[in-house]
Amino acid sequence: MKTVIIGASFAGVHCALRAKQLRPYEEVVIIEKEETLGYIPSGLILLLNQHIKSLDEATFISKDALEKKGIHLILGTSATKFNFSEHYIETTKDRVYYDKLVLAMGSSQVSQKLVSNHPSFLTYKKKKDSELALEKLELSEEIAVIGAGQTGMELASALVNKGKEVTLIESMSYPLYKSFDEDVIGPLMSEMSQESKLTTYFSQTVKEIEGDSLESELTIVTQQNTISCEAAFLSTNVRPDLSLFEEQLDYHTDQTLKIDAYFETSQPNVFAIGDLVQVPSMLLNQSMYSPLINNAIRSGQICAENLEEKKVAYQGSIRVIGTYVFGQYLASCGLTEADFFLYEEPIETLILDIPLSTIEQDKKIKIKFTYNKNTKILLGVQMISRENILEKINRYTLAIESKMTIDELAKKDHFYHPLYANPVSDII
Repeated sequence: MKTVIIGASFAGVHCALRAKQLRPYEEVVIIEKEETLGYIPSGLILLLNQHIKSLDEATFISKDALEKKGIHLILGTSATKFNFSEHYIETTKDRVYYDKLVLAMGSSQVSQKLVSNHPSFLTYKKKKDSELALEKLELSEEIAVIGAGQTGMELASALVNKGKEVTLIESMSYPLYKSFDEDVIGPLMSEMSQESKLTTYFSQTVKEIEGDSLESELTIVTQQNTISCEAAFLSTNVRPDLSLFEEQLDYHTDQTLKIDAYFETSQPNVFAIGDLVQVPSMLLNQSMYSPLINNAIRSGQICAENLEEKKVAYQGSIRVIGTYVFGQYLASCGLTEADFFLYEEPIETLILDIPLSTIEQDKKIKIKFTYNKNTKILLGVQMISRENILEKINRYTLAIESKMTIDELAKKDHFYHPLYANPVSDII
């Protein structure tokens, strides 16, 4: 069997590795449009935060490592046309035949409200784009970041730490709105308000960009403000580009490909993974678009299980994120209050300020629990602290997967502290 994977993303690479692990006899080919592979999309942020010394270190796997596993790589090559009935792909080099095809081309930043490919925007998902952005940043002091999701916030925080004057623009009323409720991130908002080099504009949408190249100064126009800067990053939502398929595949209204529980598309023997697809939610009776690295890896691995024979259905995802921005650690899993309208039963929440541990009573964690009002089953957890609490979110993710109740959670020894007169279950 010959499996061809289009795209050396996290999803594509992990699909290839798992396929060779399960079926060493299988011929696995990865076609990647870039000349190099394995670049971590957040490499620029890692460099700005001094976690790495150069962009060359921002890799999760090498060409040699894949080839040693018996995976054939075709780099610097783009797919140009798909013939699903005859099982081949036209590329910029040759025609490639397959028995099974896996689509793993990832996503790109797309805005429905402004021109996403504006010549003045800096990008950083690819290494060459990060190198160009780094050159521009060295010559610029006033930087705009459009979008205050996780990537936008991490970028803005890193730029402030480098001494840049940063303007953060977000159409919603507060940052990180997809994973955190507004009543949780008060400490973050307070921290941001004290940053002298940070200016924020929330509840504002970019209407116009004045500037015609990376070399020119920019003017960004919102509903209420006109902002001048030397460079700008677009950090809005990512979306896949399906134009290459010429409507040969079924897709959702959000431009993600339709798949079954085994990641097979509407075309037999053609699978799609990673940022190209929605994944079923463990907590909701629907699928959701969740372009996270952990989802990409899991989708690739499970897809590999089903290439020869459909046998492992994807059981669903719990949205999990963790980040460190502006001196605060934030972690979230499961549902937030913004998801309430999607859930079919009544929901309640509980917010607590608890010590980091029994012997570290002065170090606090603000934590919010979301749970089913009738059954008390845990549905979501959000945490914020000055201390590193990122690993703790894994406990709560497992608790949600295990359908643990809030009362059961309260009886765990790590959740009780002698400062409280009663355990949490008595407070509810």
